[in-house]
Amino acid sequence: MELRLAARTFVSGEFAIMTDGVVEGADIAEVTADPAAIRAIRADHPSLALAVTPVSDEQAAACVRAGADLLIGDAFAGVAATTGAALVCSAPERAEGVRPDGVLVRVESVQHAETLAQGGHAVLADEPSPAVVAVYAWLGARVFRTNDVDGIRQVLDMVASIRGTRPPAVVRRGLA
Repeated sequence: MELRLAARTFVSGEFAIMTDGVVEGADIAEVTADPAAIRAIRADHPSLALAVTPVSDEQAAACVRAGADLLIGDAFAGVAATTGAALVCSAPERAEGVRPDGVLVRVESVQHAETLAQGGHAVLADEPSPAVVAVYAWLGARVFRTNDVDGIRQVLDMVASIRGTRPPAVVRRGLA
């Protein structure tokens, strides 16, 4: 299933990187749940998906009106459903009423990621280790939270090349 965030649509097999704050090369930035800050960031980065962790439904709605695309937390499913925002949740059933292409499920284990991905759900893995990121990506996770954008992007490009969903960066023949 597709994952639609901001002006981007991530198709199956395409990966996204989420960071704390605005970081060059990231696809999703978690920013402060302050509508004024969100408006400023949105003006400077129109295609970057903005995620927030609000403390109340009112703050969540205000952030979405200001330009936030992704609400983090099961408690905000109602706001996401009402406003059309996407939602990071702990289980698909926690996202009742949220548009199907806007549900991102945070996982805690590789087995959970594989089960959800096989069921067609977009999976968020919060994993700093490149080796473990490769396993999550191979099993179908689509969004990766990290502060090492370049390193994790290389890992994800490698996995996509091995899977055949993108061409390799360099092709060499091993002939003697």
